[in-house]
Amino acid sequence: MRINREKRVQNERCDRLLLHLFQHDIHHRGQAHAMLSATSVKPPQLDEFFPADDAGLRAKDFAELGFSEEKVWRS
Repeated sequence: MRINREKRVQNERCDRLLLHLFQHDIHHRGQAHAMLSATSVKPPQLDEFFPADDAGLRAKDFAELGFSEEKVWRS
């Protein structure tokens, strides 16, 4: 994959790039959880997966958060 950097183009294998992105995401998820845990605010579910057939189960949570299926899935 070609990655446009500040002053160069970096070529990287797709599997290595995806591994880095997943690890980076995990790192920041942990940071967000740690920061929220230090407050009186209950940390939200930060490891959510939204399968299509579970839409009815999350409708109340989505409504409370101001989310909608359309907002989450629009491209």
